[in-house]
Amino acid sequence: MTRIRTERSRARAIHEIETGLRTLSKGLRLLASNVAAPAGIAGAQARRRVSAALRLQGRYMGLIRTLPTKKKARVMAIRASKGVEQAIRLARELRA
Repeated sequence: MTRIRTERSRARAIHEIETGLRTLSKGLRLLASNVAAPAGIAGAQARRRVSAALRLQGRYMGLIRTLPTKKKARVMAIRASKGVEQAIRLARELRA
């Protein structure tokens, strides 16, 4: 009688293990298919092009925000008179 119970419990345990392994295998397959999908496609679609003027503006702002007030005023005056490119050159010189 105990031998029958032991065999049944073993059979049930084996069945549960097999079911768990099938579930794990299915999950791993899904994970592998998601990982293998090219991630660059989604990133390329979401990325927007930045115009040259906006890029210059970003460089200018990044350089000028770290300057002290007097140097900042000097760079801003150059920008008003000679343009952004000259202001960026001066800000790089003053930064050092």
